[in-house]
Amino acid sequence: MNDIRAVFDIGNDTIKAIVFGKDGDEVRILAKQSEPAVWMRKGQIIDAEAFTKVLNKIVESFIKKLWGEFIEKAYVGISHPEMVTQRVVEGKRIMTEEVMIEDLEYLSKIVTDTSSVNNYETIKIVPVAWILDDKREKDPVGLKCKKLDLMADVFLIPKNFYSGIIEAFDKVGLEITDIMPNILAASEIVIDYDHKYLGTILLDIGKNQTSYVVYEDGYSLWYGTIPLGWENVTKDIAIGMQVDIKDAEEMKRTLGTAVIDENTVMDTWLDIHFLTEIISARYEQIFLRVNAYLESIEKDGRLSGGAFLIGWGSKMTNLTELAKDVFKIVSSQGKDQILNLWDLSNNVQYLNVLWCYYRSMKYMDDSRKSSSFGGIGGKIVEFLKNLF
Repeated sequence: MNDIRAVFDIGNDTIKAIVFGKDGDEVRILAKQSEPAVWMRKGQIIDAEAFTKVLNKIVESFIKKLWGEFIEKAYVGISHPEMVTQRVVEGKRIMTEEVMIEDLEYLSKIVTDTSSVNNYETIKIVPVAWILDDKREKDPVGLKCKKLDLMADVFLIPKNFYSGIIEAFDKVGLEITDIMPNILAASEIVIDYDHKYLGTILLDIGKNQTSYVVYEDGYSLWYGTIPLGWENVTKDIAIGMQVDIKDAEEMKRTLGTAVIDENTVMDTWLDIHFLTEIISARYEQIFLRVNAYLESIEKDGRLSGGAFLIGWGSKMTNLTELAKDVFKIVSSQGKDQILNLWDLSNNVQYLNVLWCYYRSMKYMDDSRKSSSFGGIGGKIVEFLKNLF
């Protein structure tokens, strides 16, 4: 068994983890575990000691199940309600006859050095394209131009949350190889290149946030995060129906629907119409906020690849019908396009872990071993060569 790596999904309600190994070319799942994230609320680590204890419990369980095998790498996927994304473009004039590898490395370093937000930590810098004069290129080395630009997306999370994760992993004896946004990992699998070229939007509806990414012509146009998720729907039901929060969650899961249709189960003791109004109002608010961005770039109703919905919050009955009505494009549940690891590919609880594992294998983002999590210098150069 080789290339043993543990992938953790730090969620707002649970922390999920899987240890993967390779037997030749075959991927094997060596261990998996899920624990409640009682130490976190809305992206804030409210009890660092409890977080460390839960993490240590998972790691100790893995050590027992691995029978002496050593975890070589640890990857962390996150979805955070306060994640910030910046799109940056840095350029330089080309004084030689053609673009050199040194030009690419110079721009990669400039992007890394200049990307910052007060009280935030950069976790990932993802190159979007090299631009030679006004033309995008996959590999500009050896091509002639007067000006070379690097367009990149920078992902940042609150510094205290970042520090809390690093400290907890250090205490249990695991060094983090890479931290990646779940929406970034999911887009590698849920959306194939044809849809990315046609134009599509992917929405990941989590507990406290909804993350999204828009693609067109094979390139990402923007990543965004809205601090609203399926927990807000539960709270709305508790207030509107005047019930306990646990009863509200049960109503949402068993009787909830975003749109009433002929298959909707009517209950004699509950006003399903009122419940549906509560649910649809909150989801519509989320969709409208996303659509406002699409309107700002004149892509509303113009993404022929449609909308894909993923995450726990996307499992609401008839939610794709509501999305279709708001976005005015075909909408569907996002599906796993690549991975087929036994029952886990159909287990929504572990999908973020699988997606992060796939991305870690595709790009080999061993960024923590460089000077930052951004994947600077040659890593950005290598990323673009593998992008398409």
